[in-house]
Amino acid sequence: MVVIRQHGPNSKLFDIASFLADVDQLVPPDTWHITIDQCLGDRALEIEQLTSSGLSLSDGEFRDLYRGIYQTIDGHFVGIASGERVFELLAVDSSFWEVTGSPAFESHMLAAYGVWQRA
Repeated sequence: MVVIRQHGPNSKLFDIASFLADVDQLVPPDTWHITIDQCLGDRALEIEQLTSSGLSLSDGEFRDLYRGIYQTIDGHFVGIASGERVFELLAVDSSFWEVTGSPAFESHMLAAYGVWQRA
């Protein structure tokens, strides 16, 4: 597991929309299992309610549901391919992401987004 920052230079926000290209390139899931405690954007309250106990969706359904969200404050995303967990992304308090996956995926995410450092 590695911990990456959620906010980059010039307050750039790193969130699921940023990560999808990385996921598609390295560990494309066919299913997502998500639990969202708090997020911001279109349908945020609906998504929080729908996923409060966890929700499994196809990749397409997930992207449709989450496309209007610009920030995940607290949420857990598990990518599954062929029945196997291939990665986990955990947003913590709008501060950082815990990223778990293959060594190649973790290294890529760390290099792409930077290590989180407590202020």
